[in-house]
Amino acid sequence: MGVFVCIFAGKLFNLATGGYYFRSLPLPYKLVLFLTAAALLFECYGYYLGVHLHKDNSWLFNIYILVDAWVLGVAAIYLMNVSKKYLFFAALIAHTIIWCVNVCMGSIYTFANFGLVSDFILLTAMYLTVLISNSVFKKSSILSQPVFWLSAPIIFCSACAIPYFGLHHYLISNAPALASKLISINMFLDIIRYPLVAISFILLGRQKQAVLKAA
Repeated sequence: MGVFVCIFAGKLFNLATGGYYFRSLPLPYKLVLFLTAAALLFECYGYYLGVHLHKDNSWLFNIYILVDAWVLGVAAIYLMNVSKKYLFFAALIAHTIIWCVNVCMGSIYTFANFGLVSDFILLTAMYLTVLISNSVFKKSSILSQPVFWLSAPIIFCSACAIPYFGLHHYLISNAPALASKLISINMFLDIIRYPLVAISFILLGRQKQAVLKAA
């Protein structure tokens, strides 16, 4: 229970920080902030369905997979400093098709783990592209760049979640001890992800304040 409280607190901190600096945030960062709010709503409603009403909430999280991919995907495309961005839109559409196939092969009430893995692979590739095209080759310190603090947590959380969710059904049935260890790692990354992304909001806000003072 303590882990979920920490994750919840991290998301609230992210929302509070993003809200405070909201006017300083470019559109991609506002999209990421919107997703944090959406994640909280989905998780709270999922908790209510599962714990209080004792109903299957898998359908809710299956829908969130698509929301996550499209919101973070569109934000990444805005941030990319590359040509042929249409290829990444095509990848988002391909991911949606994979999600649909995964759901149709089971049902909306069966956890679409392959759809989620597709989401994580896509986001890892997209935010690596964002990071490389915007941050890696700049002369300024990478730690002073908002795009680094936005991209790095998404890359690490997405990439590290792929092994567990790719083998989700197998691990739950055949290796529950290993499944428990992997999910613990993913939860730890989830705890630190949202406060780290909040650093990007703080840096953007301070940069805008510095510009206003210099004007």
